[in-house]
Amino acid sequence: MIKKKMVIFTFSIQKMKIILKKDWDWFIAEVAWKPNVYAFWYTQEEAIQELNNVVDMMMDYYNEEMYIQKKIKHLLEEKQYSYAL
Repeated sequence: MIKKKMVIFTFSIQKMKIILKKDWDWFIAEVAWKPNVYAFWYTQEEAIQELNNVVDMMMDYYNEEMYIQKKIKHLLEEKQYSYAL
């Protein structure tokens, strides 16, 4: 007998939909609107906690990228200002 993927529950937080599915022995927690943002583990609680860790890592990455972009913009504005003088 083949087990099918089964949606356990979904919930929304400010238009962000989190889906928890059962797939064989794993629970998969995923963000519906964001491709490839998911986590899986043996229990529902661990899958949700792991998804939280994934989102934290993504936020750290984007915050670091934003810091670098702001630094580049600041350097370019300084250069532009020096040419204006």
